Amino acid sequence: MKRFGMMSMVIALFLLSVSWPALSQDDAKVRLAEWRKGIWLLSDGSYAVYTDNHYFVLFASGEGVSANVYFGASQIRFHTKGMVRKQVIRYRKLPGGEPSFYKKIVLQPDHTEAPLEFDATLFEPGKCNIKDGIIYDSITEITDNYILLTSCNGDREKIFSNGISIYLPAGGGEAYSFRVERF
Repeated sequence: MKRFGMMSMVIALFLLSVSWPALSQDDAKVRLAEWRKGIWLLSDGSYAVYTDNHYFVLFASGEGVSANVYFGASQIRFHTKGMVRKQVIRYRKLPGGEPSFYKKIVLQPDHTEAPLEFDATLFEPGKCNIKDGIIYDSITEITDNYILLTSCNGDREKIFSNGISIYLPAGGGEAYSFRVERF
């Protein structure tokens, strides 16, 4: 009986190794792009939209003096080590504060968008780097079901293959978002 149990375990381990090969780096980039792209509805009612090359955020709460409003557009690129993003337009108004506006011109003379250039050596697992206005969110962990990205200030985000994402602030708690449209 012991011999049969040991043989079964060896066969099972062999089948697992054949069925689930290790992820290549290209798989990480492809999965991150595929699992991230789409329109996301966050639990606070705001929206985030990820395309192949852009990221948009639409958030508003409160009204009048207590309004909290944020609209932003960024260029993004997916990489085997994570995702980079560079904001090109932002409108921000915090409760009781004055609105602020930022805009970076990325239109080239030939009427195309200047591509987002970045330094892949700045990705560090478990860490976020910012250089020249580019944010480097690094892949900290990747499985068949989720990718864990580390963002700035110790925040992390777990992006699942099924269209659910959980934002994990460094200070604790979690915020869910759901992909409501995929493209």
